[in-house]
Amino acid sequence: MAQQSLFAEDELATKRYVPDPRHVRNSLGDLLGQMRAAARWPWNGAVLSLYRDIVLPRLCEELLDREEAARWRAEIEAEVTRLDAAA
Repeated sequence: MAQQSLFAEDELATKRYVPDPRHVRNSLGDLLGQMRAAARWPWNGAVLSLYRDIVLPRLCEELLDREEAARWRAEIEAEVTRLDAAA
């Protein structure tokens, strides 16, 4: 019985994960809701950086509809501006 190479490309390694758009929208809605409900940033330190710099932009990138993604970005940016001013 021949051993497979550890570096051989298999079918699973070449497939890209595509998240369910409903899940992405729900996540964006939940995070935006937390932001809208807060008088100040609802997160601190590293968590704030994670959500602001990585999670929210990444979720918008996962939406296939570019117009929808742009609408989410605009709503998020409005809350970012508001929360930055309150800080």
